[in-house]
Amino acid sequence: MSKKRGEYRGVFKATAILGSVQLFNILIAVVRNKCISILLGPAGMGIMGLLTSATGTITGFTNLGITFSAIKNIASAYEKGDYTTLGKVLYVLQRCIWTTGLLGAIVCLSLCRQLSQWTFGNTDFTISFAFLSISLLLTQLTNGNLLILKGCRNINYYAKANVWGNFLSLFITVPLYFWLGIDAIVPALILFSISTFLCAYFYRSRLRLVQIRTERGEFKEISKDILIAGIAFSAAEFFPLIASFYIRTFISNNGGLTDVGLFSAGFAILNGYVGMIFTAMSTDYIPRLSAVSDDDHQLELVINQQIEMSILLLFPLIVLFVIFGKLMILILYSSQFYPMIEMIYWGGLGMLFKVPNWCFGCILIPKRESKAYFYFSILSALFYLGMNMLLYSVWGIKGLGISFLLSHIFDASVSYWYINRKYQINYKVRTILELLGMGVVIVTVIIFHSFQLVTWIIYTLDFCVCILVGLYSYNRLNSLMDLTSFIKSKLNGRKK
Repeated sequence: MSKKRGEYRGVFKATAILGSVQLFNILIAVVRNKCISILLGPAGMGIMGLLTSATGTITGFTNLGITFSAIKNIASAYEKGDYTTLGKVLYVLQRCIWTTGLLGAIVCLSLCRQLSQWTFGNTDFTISFAFLSISLLLTQLTNGNLLILKGCRNINYYAKANVWGNFLSLFITVPLYFWLGIDAIVPALILFSISTFLCAYFYRSRLRLVQIRTERGEFKEISKDILIAGIAFSAAEFFPLIASFYIRTFISNNGGLTDVGLFSAGFAILNGYVGMIFTAMSTDYIPRLSAVSDDDHQLELVINQQIEMSILLLFPLIVLFVIFGKLMILILYSSQFYPMIEMIYWGGLGMLFKVPNWCFGCILIPKRESKAYFYFSILSALFYLGMNMLLYSVWGIKGLGISFLLSHIFDASVSYWYINRKYQINYKVRTILELLGMGVVIVTVIIFHSFQLVTWIIYTLDFCVCILVGLYSYNRLNSLMDLTSFIKSKLNGRKK
């Protein structure tokens, strides 16, 4: 088997494993939320949502982006087999993780009374926030362990840590809610963080990596590299959050709370069910980029491989998403949410164009281009905000989906322009043509579903499109990585 085909297989295998894990996590979350909603009711769900939102905000401010920036240091040393450098990085990282985790816990504990007042308008939840400071520390420690598994590209251990952590938390917390009701919320959140920490720690410890103590000067140098990049990348992440807040405010003032609910529900589906492929890919893709970040030629190969594989996997998924969009809304929500259907159609197409934007944009992380990442985040947030305000005023809810599509096309163009100009990294021409062709097919399917066609006609068209799209993606994947032989080898391995 050629080296190139082996690399494509590696990308496919990692995406398949992590995609399965992400799907499992979503199913666990659906079961857990369904049980909690029945046992606690809307009021209990609201309390839990406010508690997790408040503690999540503290974590976002106090983790200093370490789990975001340190991936390069770990992946680069591990890929080169430089276990001395890796040991030193782990020594520094461990202390940074503990410091930021304790910082989050101390902030939560010291501001517990104020947090209760700001969040609930009273001090009834002061003790709850005080106890949840434990959860903040454990969450940061969990993220640190998962970061090491990602950096060392141990996909199997990373997957098992996620699966067992979520399964164990479901097994522990649901009976607790059944027993104590609303009073179980804080204990359940703490037990959830304990179970995920134990699973992440168990699998990280199986790597048997040795930490190497560093001198003060070396410690300062490594920690400075991690922290400066982490703080910059972390700060940049707040601009999309601010834009999202203003978009919701604008929709509320101009269309009402119903439209805000449709917007939120629609993008929950897009990010949760279509976007899971990006969550799966990021676990393997960013460490692979980090490992070759000093070789622009290798970077170009890795990027184009990832784009090819990603669009071939997403293409049939998005087509199915458009075809079964109404059914998905009915299962997850109710027929009252049907008005958002066209928004998620165009948003689904936007997910396809998110691929090149995401693949090129991720280069900025291992390249330590924190300033460029910061400015791109501002530019992207401003463009997205402006397009949403304009197109919502023109087309209503549907305009928000079209805005999502145009924003990703804009972001992909800007990120490509910058990366190509600075590092001479290019798209493959075939990939661009393929991406545009897929876009035309999806637009055609959207148009079919926008018209009130006779039922048997639309079913026939949907069936034909599914067959053709499935065959195309399978044949292309087969040409890149000999998918047929890969599947046969896996099936034969299971039989043995």
